[in-house]
Amino acid sequence: MNVIGKMGKRNNQKAKKNMKENVDDSASNKEFKILIRRIVQKTKIAEGELAIYDILRCIYRNQPISTKKIGQYTKLPLPIVSKVRTMLEGDKILKRDDKGAHYSKEGLNFVEKNLGLSLKHDLKCPMCAGKTVVFDDKFEKIYKRHKDIAKERPAVNTLIDQSFATPETATYRATIMADRGDLEGKRVLFVGDDDLTSIPVAMSGLCKEIVVADIDERLLDMIKYFSKQNKLNIKTIKHDFRNGLPKHLIDKFDVVFTDPPYTLEGVKLFMNRGVEALGSDGVLYLAVSHKPIDEHIQLQKNILAMNFLIAEMLPGFNFYEGTEIIGNTTFLARLVGKNLVKLEEKSDKIYTGQVKPVLRYYKCQKCGKIYEIGGKIKRIEDLTCDCKGNKFYMIKRSKLKD
Repeated sequence: MNVIGKMGKRNNQKAKKNMKENVDDSASNKEFKILIRRIVQKTKIAEGELAIYDILRCIYRNQPISTKKIGQYTKLPLPIVSKVRTMLEGDKILKRDDKGAHYSKEGLNFVEKNLGLSLKHDLKCPMCAGKTVVFDDKFEKIYKRHKDIAKERPAVNTLIDQSFATPETATYRATIMADRGDLEGKRVLFVGDDDLTSIPVAMSGLCKEIVVADIDERLLDMIKYFSKQNKLNIKTIKHDFRNGLPKHLIDKFDVVFTDPPYTLEGVKLFMNRGVEALGSDGVLYLAVSHKPIDEHIQLQKNILAMNFLIAEMLPGFNFYEGTEIIGNTTFLARLVGKNLVKLEEKSDKIYTGQVKPVLRYYKCQKCGKIYEIGGKIKRIEDLTCDCKGNKFYMIKRSKLKD
């Protein structure tokens, strides 16, 4: 056979091989898309296919990794992450051991082929972990002092969507506000302060005035006590934010910080109080849980309708104690406003339990007795088992019918 004939034969063989590989790739990709759609349908995940890709990428870069860490990384609710992980294990994509989730050999090939994954580590700054700031000597000392103060907090009141940010988070908030020039010589109002962020802010010694308004007298009394003890000069006011701010707080502040209820109506209402405090312009720090895309789009529309610019949005900035349902984390946004306007408040139902009432069923870890929470018993924090056990875990939840 001449050279041209040999080349032609090799080219035919190569073409057949490429055709077979293309068929195999096409079949694999079709199988992958079917898998992803099935997971979305079964879990009813509001974020859709992109959320599944985020989970797969997160595990690829961080394996082995716990469900809790996946939730924090992807900003998805833990029950959803757990369902997705279980389904991926059932399809032999993932394996599970005491160190967390990791890919099977077949699963690794499957996602590399269909998602093109190859980056096997994160590129976040190891110093700040995406927060953009780190403690200097001054804020490190503030953090150490605040850790002891935070231990004295009362129990959370979940009926008003209360959850406590870690002392480290509260100090990081003070640090970023200082770095952005939002403390020096400024008048700062906290529209609610479950997290005692006002204390490290006051410890910085940079503000002209600090006022905390909150509905919870227990927290206000605690802030007053430690303010007096440490000569911080924090002013406190009891106020229900479903009502407008008192006149002496209107148009008096340069900066507002708020960590509002989880609902969109609650966020809007707390931001309205912030607008009242700022007047025509100013800076508002907003800590909000990571929401499904549709809700997040509406939140952004509300922010823009108030004439705020989203100057910065830092995902996973805030960490909380005992809020596994939201992955223990929320984002922090720095909003800069000009010619600010308030939005219409359509409802005074601002807390999760009012907007999305549910029944939860908890089992006692000691004796196994099951209790219904959300009916006669409103909060798990109020429950003590007949056997005197006080540790419970949730086994199921259902919507509360009218």
